[in-house]
Amino acid sequence: MAVAASFRLLGTILLLAIAGRCCSQEMDHIQLGRIADTIDNLTRGVQAIASGVMKMFALMATDHLVCEGGWFRLRSSCYFISEDTSTWEESRQKCIALNSDLVKITHDDEYNFLRDLAKGHHTYIGLSDIQEEGTYRWVADGTIHQIVESWWRKGQPNNYNGGEDCVHYRSSNDGLNDIGCDTKVRYICEKPAHLGWNFASVLDEGTPTEK
Repeated sequence: MAVAASFRLLGTILLLAIAGRCCSQEMDHIQLGRIADTIDNLTRGVQAIASGVMKMFALMATDHLVCEGGWFRLRSSCYFISEDTSTWEESRQKCIALNSDLVKITHDDEYNFLRDLAKGHHTYIGLSDIQEEGTYRWVADGTIHQIVESWWRKGQPNNYNGGEDCVHYRSSNDGLNDIGCDTKVRYICEKPAHLGWNFASVLDEGTPTEK
C-alpha cells in the first residue's frame, strides 16, 4: 500500500510538473509574441523617422543648390544658353568644355523652362538619330527618346530630304524640329547644380524663374 501510495504521489508530482511546464511554455510564447510585436513596431517607427529625416535633408539640399554666374537653375540642374552659334557636334564639344553636355529633356516642366530660356533663338538640344535613322537618343546618356508629340513642331521630325539628324528648338515657341547637323544655331548645355550657402539668386532679370 505504501508503495502504491508513493507511486500515486510521484505520478501526481510529475503531472503537476508537466502542467507547470506547459503553462510556462505557453507564457513564453505569449511573451515572445509581445516582444516580437514591440520590436516590429519600433522598427516601423525608426524607418518612418529615418524616411522623414532623409526627406528633410533632401529638401534642405535642394534649397541650397546653386549655379555659377551665367547658368540658370531648375531643381537640381543648371542650364546655359550660348550667344554664339555652332554645328551640333561643335555645340556638344563646347558644352563638354564647360563640364556639361547638351541638354536632355525629361519632363514637361523642364521643356517649358527651356522653351522660355530659348525664346527668340533656334537652339540645339542633346537629341539626334545619327546612330540609327528614326531612333532618337539623348547624347548625354544614350537613352532612347520616346517622342512626346506636344514638344514637337507639327509634322516633325520628318527628316526632310533625308538629311536631318539633329534636333533643335525652333524660335517663337514653335517646338522641336530636326535639322541638318551642320546647321549653325545656338545651344543649351546642362550640368548638375552644386551645394552652396550663398542664398543670392543666380538668375538675371528677365530670365525664367527658378523652380
